[in-house]
Amino acid sequence: MLPPLTIHLNSFVINNPQILVIYEPGMFGTFFCSLFMKQKLWTGAKLNQDFHGDYQNINAHNSGYRCTIQNFHQNNDSESLLEKSHDELIDFFRPLQTIKLGVHRLASYNFIKLDYKKYFNNFTILLIKPKAHRVDMYTKRMEHSTFNDYHTQWWWKNLKGNDLGKVPKWFLEKLSIKEKQKYMKTHIDMLNDHMDIDQQNLIIFDPDNISDPNLLQDTTDKVCNSLNIDTFKIPFDGVQKFIEKNNRYLNF
Repeated sequence: MLPPLTIHLNSFVINNPQILVIYEPGMFGTFFCSLFMKQKLWTGAKLNQDFHGDYQNINAHNSGYRCTIQNFHQNNDSESLLEKSHDELIDFFRPLQTIKLGVHRLASYNFIKLDYKKYFNNFTILLIKPKAHRVDMYTKRMEHSTFNDYHTQWWWKNLKGNDLGKVPKWFLEKLSIKEKQKYMKTHIDMLNDHMDIDQQNLIIFDPDNISDPNLLQDTTDKVCNSLNIDTFKIPFDGVQKFIEKNNRYLNF
């Protein structure tokens, strides 16, 4: 068995398996991370197999999954990490040497820019990428499944002097979705420009296929096999309940 940390002069490589789920908000990222809580190396919280959501309900934010390390989740985290030096990234990833299985919820395509092979000897990227004509639907799901702070959006300054109580909710949502569409397009264009990843470390999944139990099981099996760890059986009864909550985004 390999040690968790291999040191070569001024660099290190973590040998413990790492699953990097890269997606954009609204594309079932937490759900996918939650599935891997059934793998026997996972030592975190126990999976809530009903994949409960928070107040938005349609997400899986109360499944029990928590990020394996802090500040390795949101788009601003990716920007911060890309500015770090090699030694700073070594220090950042060092806590993973004591964790048997890392499952990482990377909610921005910008994370694809990090050179993970410098730090991980055994990793797989599970890239959640919808078809081009379905992106707008996942943008709507982003709006509905995440917390919306309208105050941070560019159009807010044009409304803040008005009586917002008189502004219809549907109008605020429409403006918010429009801004998210621009964000999504920018990130997808960036992703398409950075797809020169070693294919042995990359598995792509279309989120529309979460309703297909065979494709879903096959994908988690591929991830586990690529890392040389045991596969596991997905709890499909709970998955079906989760899918039913999201049918309006999957009926196409």
